[in-house]
Parts: sequence; C-alpha cells; structure tokens
Amino acid sequence: MPRRGVIAVRKCVEMGVYLWETLLALFVLVSVILGTKDLFLYLSHARFGVSGTGYSAFQAFVSHVLLLVVGLELAIMLIRHTPGSLIEVLLYVIARKLLVPGATASDFVLGVASIVGLFATRKYLFVSKIDVREHIMNAATPVHTVNDLMDTHLPENVANTLGGLIVHVAGEERGAIMPGARFHVADTRLEVVEVVDGLIRKVKVTRQERGDI
Repeated sequence: MPRRGVIAVRKCVEMGVYLWETLLALFVLVSVILGTKDLFLYLSHARFGVSGTGYSAFQAFVSHVLLLVVGLELAIMLIRHTPGSLIEVLLYVIARKLLVPGATASDFVLGVASIVGLFATRKYLFVSKIDVREHIMNAATPVHTVNDLMDTHLPENVANTLGGLIVHVAGEERGAIMPGARFHVADTRLEVVEVVDGLIRKVKVTRQERGDI
C-alpha cells in the first residue's frame, strides 16, 4: 500500500477509535444520570428504614455516590486520555471498595496503601507541566495534552494527535513527511524525528517565543 494510503487509513482508524470512545463516554454519562434517581431510594431507607439499619443504608448511599463519581471520571478519562484522569478513577474505585460491608482489615490496609501510592505517584512522578521549550514526544500524544504540558497553542480542532496534526499541515503545505521535516503551527515548531513504514513515531515540539517567530 502506498505511503499516502497508509497515512489515510491510520487517520481514519484513529478518528474511528476516538469517536467510539466518545460514544462510550456518552453511554456512561447517561447511565450515571439514570442511576442518580437511586440516591433518593437510599436516602428514604436511611430515614424511614427499620431501626438499626440506618448506618448500613447510609453506607450503601455513599457507596452508590462513589460509583456514580467513578462513572463520571471514567467518561472524562475516555475523552481526555490523560494520566491524571486514570489516577482519579483508581482513587475513587479504591475508596468505594473500602466501603463494601464485607471488607476485611487487610482490605483496608491494602486500600489505604494503594491510595497513598497513587497520591505519591501523582505528586512525584506525574508530570503536569514541562518547564522546557523543547521536548521529543510520541506522535500519538493528544494535541490537548501537548498544549497542557508545553504551554503551547496548537489547534485542537484539526486533529486529535500530534502526528495527525503534522499530516494535516503537511497536506496543506504539500510538504514531505520525513525525518527532519519542520512545520510551524501557531506558536510551535514541529519537527519529525522518526518515521517507520510511513508512519510518524517521534516529534520534536519546540515552543517559540515572540522573538523566535
């Protein structure tokens, strides 16, 4: 298959996957909305239930709330594709697990240790901002993630990923996609670093200041 055909197929598959994930996120959101009505049922049981069952009813209420929150965070994760979203989903899942009536002491210890580990990962290993003007990234990195990390202003409505953006710009400028090819988009210079079988793998992203443009 010609290189242009491979790039076109890759772009179609990428768009299809993104649309499918968006549809799944929409289904999750609808399920959360429908599940919200059950909160009133839990509240009524906690208030008017049999004496002595108030605590268990409230525990079920909080557990259901956390389940709905997990659904919302899952929908966000499907849309944003960021490590932070994944960490938040795991935090709420573990917190809900700790509220299960059958949880043992070892479950609590493991749950607390997991939460501490996730917070440590988020604080010390999770990168929310790259304090350099130049960085080599995977071509599959979402454009909005590049903007968040590099403080750039790449257009997010043109393509979903960094590689897709370069393919789009190269098509408009009729430029060749090969290692060393450079493209200027907004306040950013994108340089193709690695191409394998016609597919972009690595891209050097350089944030340009006003004096550099």
